Amino acid sequence: MSAASPEPVVRAGAVAGAGQVARAGAVAGAGQVVSTGPDAVKPWPAWSGWTAFRDQRGKTPAWRRKLIFTSMGRWYCGLTVGIGLAAINTGNNLLFLVVGALLSGIVVSGILSERAITGMQVERKLPLSATVGQPALVGLWVKNVKPRTDSFSIEVREAGSEVAGGVFLLTVRPGEEAEPAYRFVPQRRGKHVFERLEIATRSPFGLFEKARPLDRPGELIVFPRIVEPRVVAARAQGAEGERPLDKAGSGLEMHGLREHRTGEDARSIHWRSSARAGKLIGVEREEERRRRVCVLLDSRTLGGQRLETAIEQAAALFTQALDEGAEVALSLPGQGLQSGSGAAHRRAGLSMLALLFADKNAHAPVVPPRMMVLDAGSVT
Repeated sequence: MSAASPEPVVRAGAVAGAGQVARAGAVAGAGQVVSTGPDAVKPWPAWSGWTAFRDQRGKTPAWRRKLIFTSMGRWYCGLTVGIGLAAINTGNNLLFLVVGALLSGIVVSGILSERAITGMQVERKLPLSATVGQPALVGLWVKNVKPRTDSFSIEVREAGSEVAGGVFLLTVRPGEEAEPAYRFVPQRRGKHVFERLEIATRSPFGLFEKARPLDRPGELIVFPRIVEPRVVAARAQGAEGERPLDKAGSGLEMHGLREHRTGEDARSIHWRSSARAGKLIGVEREEERRRRVCVLLDSRTLGGQRLETAIEQAAALFTQALDEGAEVALSLPGQGLQSGSGAAHRRAGLSMLALLFADKNAHAPVVPPRMMVLDAGSVT
């Protein structure tokens, strides 16, 4: 075959020979080149152990363990190796017996520690929210589902996240449930991602620490730090504040007079008009709307500590207006929150501020009409 002749190619479903290139779907033999990419054929059979024990993304296999030598364990293993070498060099039977006893201790430690961490169910209970600088409690639910075996010296701790915390349980009896909790103080606002939990033990001899990782993903939104709101000059967008809506309601202003209905509150009777008319006349009141406030924060040009200060002030103004009984809206670059009140509205607004970051390409904040505007960016 000449040098210019095309290289032989094996089509899908064929078996490639020496010097050939296997396309997707072909089976490659020894010394062959296998194509790469998402459709590439793997050079190992589908039933091979390597593929069976590969970890999937976000899914920790149940057999995985993490083993750490303690300081006592290092001394113990070093002593075992030293006595073993001495027994080999001298041929002393007593030394062989000592080495056997030491090795049996390692085996027993591995078996009992495995019994302690298997058959344990663990779940995490995150709070609804947390605040920067304020202690928060994360609950854990632990249950021993083994029918007859106790679990001793169990530590349940976080792994794979920036939150470091855990609890220690001395004994968990068969079928027993425990609900401990640990405290942590978040140092930054935003989303905190939890990935895994670990069940660890050093029982029975404290020679090794064996840990079993468990996938327990979760998320926690940490609100901005609580600060005192500064004085902000309010500006009006049309008519704002408490105002009548020109319809009957339960306000203070008089809307009109009408005949009093049976069963209505006697305090609504207009006695002068009733005396002139010779019958009971009731008063209709104007319905009043609560004060409507919009907290404005244009974070497109802010960064670093100025951004954090502005977000903390926006959260303080938002919370203060809600505490005063107003209907509060939030206007941010590219997003906003309609006016409202209540605990759910408070969490929604503080969550938006917790997840806010500077974006120069975002649209300018839009302020709804007929509202009092508090510009949190003006205090930075």
